Amino acid sequence: MATKKIAETAKKAAKTAEKAITKAKESEAVKKAANTASKAISKAKESEAVKKAANTASKAISKAKESETVKKAASTAKKAASTAKKAASSAKKATEKVTAYVEFGGKQISTAEIADKVRAAYKAEGNKAVIKSIEIYVKPEENTAYYVVNGNAEGKKIDL
Repeated sequence: MATKKIAETAKKAAKTAEKAITKAKESEAVKKAANTASKAISKAKESEAVKKAANTASKAISKAKESETVKKAASTAKKAASTAKKAASSAKKATEKVTAYVEFGGKQISTAEIADKVRAAYKAEGNKAVIKSIEIYVKPEENTAYYVVNGNAEGKKIDL
């Protein structure tokens, strides 16, 4: 959902840049703005959701080299570059990885490993339904995790 917002924001910025840039003609200031925006676009292309917006902005930059209103184009291109940088930064933040562990009685197990065991137990029971949600309740003193898959609470448990 955040990636769509990022892509929409970048796309809006690219459209705004394209409108202002079409009015501008070739000048040194536009070339600098185009160069700055090009650098931002290359960084933004790291994120799959931003690639389309970067391509649109790139086309707008090409048109900027033939444009007439230098100051407006340069300002708009800088704003587009800034928006693309922010979008790329937000996309990088969205890929943050978190690992959590449960420790008790000299044992350690990651929450990802517990979730994997729950998925395996669910499938081993013969369930073929797509897993939409998993709720896990860890009781380290019992060396057990109780789980609910897709809201179906039947007292299922796994040993840790």
